[in-house]
Amino acid sequence: MRGNSFGNFLSLTTFGESHGVALGAIIDGCPAGVPLSIEDFRIDLSRRRPGQNEIVTSRNEKDKPELLSGVFEGKTIGTPICVIVRNEDAKSSDYEPNYFRAGHADRTWEEKFGHRDYRGGGRSSGRETIGRVIGATVAKKMLATSGINIIGFTKQIGPLSCEPTSIDEKEISSSKVRCPDPVLSNEMVELLAKCKQEGDSYGGIAQIRISGVQAGLGEPVFSKAKSRFAAAFMSVGGVIGTTLGNGENAAKQSGKDFHTGISGSEAVAGISSSAFGIQGGITNGEEIVFDVIFKPASTVGKKAKEGRHDPCIIPRAIPVLEAMAWLVIADLWLASRLDRVEMKS
Repeated sequence: MRGNSFGNFLSLTTFGESHGVALGAIIDGCPAGVPLSIEDFRIDLSRRRPGQNEIVTSRNEKDKPELLSGVFEGKTIGTPICVIVRNEDAKSSDYEPNYFRAGHADRTWEEKFGHRDYRGGGRSSGRETIGRVIGATVAKKMLATSGINIIGFTKQIGPLSCEPTSIDEKEISSSKVRCPDPVLSNEMVELLAKCKQEGDSYGGIAQIRISGVQAGLGEPVFSKAKSRFAAAFMSVGGVIGTTLGNGENAAKQSGKDFHTGISGSEAVAGISSSAFGIQGGITNGEEIVFDVIFKPASTVGKKAKEGRHDPCIIPRAIPVLEAMAWLVIADLWLASRLDRVEMKS
């Protein structure tokens, strides 16, 4: 099986299955000298772990990281970094080898491999994303002094949607559904609590905003910054689409309405606020905005009522989307060091 690695210069390889002994990640390409501790991983993993509240899966995993290599005396040493998280609350008896859940990857994995780990979806489970969050911890620490900030929030769940005029990160963190609108947040919690009780589910939209990114990241042809982000977000389970900015709105606008001209603190010729941070496949220094669309969670009916499945995966998926964004930025940042050579006269 291929396709377990992501990135070119900062390379992440994830491993492990939902009901296996452990899951984890190997990060290669991180320079030496980056301050990094086990607490850094613990903080990030706590944001995506199951069992946080009544509207997510009741699988109670502590997700305690174990740092195996790549760090000495509190700093990276330039060698591969390996971190694992052991599974503690798997209920393998809930799954049958010859039962294929609708909407899940069970059947397609069986067709592809002929032999699979059917317990909790094996490697197709959302628990695989533990490794992505681990990788992003390294990426964030690498870019700690860059001024880059990445924040994700719930823009829509089912019929409930918001268009916030400002983003309060504390409000998002305190919301069980990671919605910046406190009134709408409560409505979303009520909706998902009802879903969980009735064995139903919803999809929706998450928005990812990336600020502080320097201009000039990304390759202009086959590795455009927008295509790297799109591939990263689409690799997350449950995602069925992504757009740079508000794609649906852009498709309806005329060119005169869409291309609104100059933005930023100073007038810079050729930089458009309508580009949502990427022009010609290259970052332009403005805020990068992506909407990421999720289908309704696949487990419904009797299994969903048992409580060990999320009625909507967006609240716990947002830290994963943020993680993928950090990995893309870090990889593009390392690549940019090869873009030009300053020749001495």
